[in-house]
Amino acid sequence: MKVFRPASILLAVVAALPLHAEADDRARVTALADRYVEEFQNNFPLSYGFSGLPTKRSDGLDLNSPADIARWQALLGGMASELASIDPGQFATAPEWVTWQFLDHAFKQARLTKICRSELWSVSALGWQASLSQIAGIQPVGSDEARAQALSRWRAFGPWIDQEIENLREGKRLGYLATAAATSSTLGQLDQMLAQAPGESSLMEPATRDGTPAFAALWKAVVEGTLWPALGRYRDFLRDEYLPHARVSPSIAGMPDGRECYRGLIFAITTVDADPESLFELAQAQVEREHKIAVELGRKLYGEQATDWKTLSGLMRADSRERFASTDEVREFTQRTYERAEAAAGKMVRTPPAGKVVLQPFPEFQQASAPGGQYLPAADDGSRPATYFYRNVISDLYRSSLQNVILHETLPGHHLQIQFLAEHGRKGNHPVSRLLYFSGPGEGWATYAEDFAQELGLYDSDRDYIGRQMGSISPMMVVDLGMQVKGWTPEQATLYLQEGMPMRPLQRAAQSVALISSLPSFVLSYPLGGIRWQAMRARAEQELGEKFDVRAFHQMLLEDGMLPFSALEAKLDRWIASQ
Repeated sequence: MKVFRPASILLAVVAALPLHAEADDRARVTALADRYVEEFQNNFPLSYGFSGLPTKRSDGLDLNSPADIARWQALLGGMASELASIDPGQFATAPEWVTWQFLDHAFKQARLTKICRSELWSVSALGWQASLSQIAGIQPVGSDEARAQALSRWRAFGPWIDQEIENLREGKRLGYLATAAATSSTLGQLDQMLAQAPGESSLMEPATRDGTPAFAALWKAVVEGTLWPALGRYRDFLRDEYLPHARVSPSIAGMPDGRECYRGLIFAITTVDADPESLFELAQAQVEREHKIAVELGRKLYGEQATDWKTLSGLMRADSRERFASTDEVREFTQRTYERAEAAAGKMVRTPPAGKVVLQPFPEFQQASAPGGQYLPAADDGSRPATYFYRNVISDLYRSSLQNVILHETLPGHHLQIQFLAEHGRKGNHPVSRLLYFSGPGEGWATYAEDFAQELGLYDSDRDYIGRQMGSISPMMVVDLGMQVKGWTPEQATLYLQEGMPMRPLQRAAQSVALISSLPSFVLSYPLGGIRWQAMRARAEQELGEKFDVRAFHQMLLEDGMLPFSALEAKLDRWIASQ
């Protein structure tokens, strides 16, 4: 038997080599992710702070100079080359496979959108100025060190805002321009913000929360002496120097490399690589599908009066049950909807999250231009709860246009998605799975959740579910693609939204067109992502039949975070086979 021993030893060594190679590659993936998270936290501390992950310091601002952005992109390019040398298929069921997928799309995002030079034309009602009150809301205070870091960060906002001005000035020189509509909308926000006394603005929240008189005085001095003058300089620049030259066309096709940029943005944001022309047809078909659902329910509610979409829209708007009497009633409606959804969380996933959501209206200056609602995740250290910001301008609100937004942002939408990951994410996953959030899968989940909520009985009535169809963002997808690839004018787009989203004041349509043109492709993530989630579920139901468990399906696809769709679909293939 001894004669065979050397051969058996050799075979064992050879067989072990791939395992060592796999272990080395898994370690390389983890090391890359460690470096990415570290570099992201150092370069984008504000964005990192919103992830809920523990932070080392809270005194920095996100880089925004073209030179720093170019350096960041070069760093990612080098990391992408190293990642590309690793085959994730050799460890497909390990946590490092998930890490590889997150990094891969992050690097592709950076590469494909580099050509856009977004820092040179970034003016939007959802821009940095709209986030200031939320940044103030998460700013750590309460200790000498935290107070010192807070003051350091907010004193730096003056030069940071001046850099934003220089970026736009350089963009104007090179032919990168935001739209006049987006600029005007942003000016309206800034005017309303600056009309307040600095000491009475929502940006004083850290001082209120800290409760230290000496710090309150220093904080007020920073807001009054640094931030307010910088906001004034930015407002004056937009009004006097920028707006007269702002882009009239809503399409970015006329900017350098505009068409290539748009295709790259679609993939970067949605994680779906598709021709914009085909997506335009898909969006139109989705709008028709939603109209059909609404009209069928409308006939049950209003009888044969509801002959078509336009007639049904008029009946809904005239319905006395659609209006709120007070902002208190808006809050009560929001609270009741959330509590009903929370009670049904056990029907959404097998292990629902325990974390609660705090309901809070948007700051006053943001109410006119804010989206229907916005979700802010909780911090892991307990320093802030998960928060849902909502609009409460009762003249703008129809009851049935609100419930789907609450469900989209809380449960079974974003709160389930994000809080579930924080509490019940798969063990061994790298923190990068919580840091990186891809809008297509993320907003797609919350859009899918609006319809799943109907299965769970979370809408008050069929009228509220009709409101979900009438508040759908699918018409915005048509408008985005129409403006970018079909030559639609802002007036065409506005008229289309007024008809396609009838449960909103008419003036909101023009505001939405301004927002859509300022963030090309962003709205595609909602309907396109929802369509992809519906397709994944339909495939699982068809292949598994009676074995299909929707709670297990959701749990499996949510436990690793918002992976790109290609990775989610690969996970789904393995899960179906395992069943």
